[in-house]
Amino acid sequence: MSIRTALLKAAWQQAKVTLWRKYWSPAGISTLVVPLILLAILWFVRDAQIRDLIPVTGWIFSGTLAFGLIAGAALGVSADIQQEREDGTLLRAKAIPRGLTGHLLAKLVVAVVDTAIPVVPLVVGAAIILPDLLPTDPTRWLLFVMIYALAAAAMLPWGAVLGSLFRSALGLGIASLALYGLAAISGLFYPLTALPAALQVIGQFTPHYWIGLGIRAVLLDDAAMALEVGGSWRIPLMLGVLAAWAVVGFLLAPKLLRRMARKTSGSAVSEARERVLSRGY
Repeated sequence: MSIRTALLKAAWQQAKVTLWRKYWSPAGISTLVVPLILLAILWFVRDAQIRDLIPVTGWIFSGTLAFGLIAGAALGVSADIQQEREDGTLLRAKAIPRGLTGHLLAKLVVAVVDTAIPVVPLVVGAAIILPDLLPTDPTRWLLFVMIYALAAAAMLPWGAVLGSLFRSALGLGIASLALYGLAAISGLFYPLTALPAALQVIGQFTPHYWIGLGIRAVLLDDAAMALEVGGSWRIPLMLGVLAAWAVVGFLLAPKLLRRMARKTSGSAVSEARERVLSRGY
């Protein structure tokens, strides 16, 4: 067995163990509660319209899918990396030959599953109680899978970037609040054109907007284009922007992760543990 094959096998085994423990725990099972609550809300507002053009349910549903991906990919990965740096997990992985590489590969597999887990109950539930929310054209489903995969690729490395830059849970929490703030001005849950012109410009500089735009292009009728900037889905531009975020992220993340790994030591782990015990973060 080659070194590369052994590395991939070890990463896969670690990812399976992590996912089993995570989603068979009370916290993991509770992740199904949020989709159920959202589906109940969508059922009660199913007759509401946005400017008499499209149902409110469609915009909320697409925005929730987009934000779930962003939160799972960026915030989930960053929180895991920051925690593992402080509890010594990365230090132990670094002590094993190629252990850090295998650990990060396993983390990537787990992160991909984490971004997909919220989608399944939402899509299945919507297919049962609100089938009009989902496309019936196979081409649109193919486009949905492509956009979702590209969006995940655009956000996963930036989660690693955040996790490597912030050395405490407090700093990472502030960065997470900033991501939530960007979601509020990126058109995920209401049309970006309803905001002032300056915020429309800022919103289009975030990956949030382009991820939401791509998912809306698949799930909503073409009548909803009247609510978009420029009155169009701008699919080629959307794909290009997400690809650019992915490329820059994958170029930047490995460098920052290697720098973080070099700075991880036993004394740094002890210092972090003492800080958490004394300050709580």
